[in-house]
Amino acid sequence: MKRSIMVIFLVLIASGCVTRNYDSNMDLGKSQLNEENYLEAHEAFELAYKEAKTTEARELMDLSGFLASGMKNFDDQDFGLAKIDFEKATTYKAKYRVGKQMVLKAVEMHSVSDSATIETVVGNDEPVKESTEDGSKAEDKAATETNGKGSKDSVSTLSKSQAEMLVKDYVDMENFQNLHIEYDHDSEKGDYIFHVFEVDELSQKNGHKTTWGWYGVNKKTKEVYEVM
Repeated sequence: MKRSIMVIFLVLIASGCVTRNYDSNMDLGKSQLNEENYLEAHEAFELAYKEAKTTEARELMDLSGFLASGMKNFDDQDFGLAKIDFEKATTYKAKYRVGKQMVLKAVEMHSVSDSATIETVVGNDEPVKESTEDGSKAEDKAATETNGKGSKDSVSTLSKSQAEMLVKDYVDMENFQNLHIEYDHDSEKGDYIFHVFEVDELSQKNGHKTTWGWYGVNKKTKEVYEVM
């Protein structure tokens, strides 16, 4: 009897240590994400996953790994490999808030990598211009026009699915199982408008939807706001 009690006691102590190590590594990983230190975050989540193989630890470990590799390749100006890493993250079916935030970051960086690839190719193909006074003026004018267009085009426009994810996070739909969302229309300003509604047993029988709210998403700034 005493031996059984001792075994149970040791198991409880061991499980307590695992929980503390898991929680501390998860907190460290999330803290590193806030600083955009994706490699350090990946290492912390990996340690957490070794302590307790939860779905959250696995998700954050995978996504931070994709971002860490993508950022390294981007810094090394290997934009092709960077795009592949970021694309892996954009297609990841994230379930947790932190994971969804990393997916959005990957979407942003995928677009930046694509633009950087195009600029590199165009830059390599530019002809040599004559260094005359008129030629210099024409070159400066062309550079100004190109930079202006580049700045405008570099602003990535959200897709409906990306905007929908932003609204889900804004409303915190993950904690409200009865809530549903659907795209309704584009506003006069060009923003996406979504309808968030509640579906319970009674409304299912009656075929009605109980409106929770209407939300708009700016395609360029990614701002989510309530539509009055």
